[in-house]
Parts: sequence; C-alpha cells; structure tokens
Amino acid sequence: ASIGRSHYIDLGDHADNENPSGGSIGLGYNANKNWDAEIGYTHFGEVKSIGISPQKSLKTQTIYATGIGKLSITEAFSLFGKAGLAFNYSTLSKEGSSIEFSKTITELLVGVGLSYQLTKELTAIIDYTYYGNGKVADDLPNFTLDQVSLGLKYNF
Repeated sequence: ASIGRSHYIDLGDHADNENPSGGSIGLGYNANKNWDAEIGYTHFGEVKSIGISPQKSLKTQTIYATGIGKLSITEAFSLFGKAGLAFNYSTLSKEGSSIEFSKTITELLVGVGLSYQLTKELTAIIDYTYYGNGKVADDLPNFTLDQVSLGLKYNF
C-alpha cells in the first residue's frame, strides 16, 4: 500500500490542482530475489475545474498488472523497475449531477523505485510510476497520468 502525489498532465488552464493526493494498494507474488509480479488498484485523486460554471470534477482510477525486476545494491537497499498494463478509468462530472463522460483505456505502465528492507517481512518503498494516458470521451483530448509515492510492502 502506498500514498503519494498524483499528476494529471495537460489538463489546460481550467484545473484547480493538477497534483492531488492519491494512493495505491496491490497484491504481489515474489517469484525469487530478482523478480516479482503485482496486481493492484490506484486512485489518482480528484481535480476540479476553475472558471467554469457549473464546476466539473475529474477522477481517474486504475487497475494494473506488472512485472517487477529488482537489483540489490546492499543487503537492505534495492533498485527496482516495473512494466505492465494499466486499465485507466476516468470520469468527468458536473457539480450536483451524475457522470457526464467516462471512458476506460488500456495503457503501458512503467516505473522505477528504491526499496529498503526494514525487517524480514516489511519493506519501505519510494517509486515513480507512469500510467500512460487518461481520457473521458473520444472527442476530448487525452491527459497523462503519473504518481510519486511512498509505501510499505508486507511479505507473508
């Protein structure tokens, strides 16, 4: 599980904050000391419009599947890289009403990070993940999604 700073890129001049708080939760399999697999869920937080009436709200959620390669630096520190698929679901709604637009698109996910083994079971991580594009309708432009996060992994 991790919390972090999401980044919606290319939203234009009407976004109040392109960097809302977000978070992820995942379930993984440790194949060996160099390879992991993970599936998970990421919520990018909410961005609201400014200067538009009625106000609009953009939210994106992702279900992902990744392979993770690890390289030990010391016994406790490791670098990792990940690649996989992200299924990005975005919604745009008007204030006080239901969803106006929504769309799911499949994108390539890539990321890098650093982990520190706190105990045999617990690992602290910091990572950057690029989730590709989000989109709410075919006739509206894409926006780009990424996230920097801090988290903990528990090994059973």
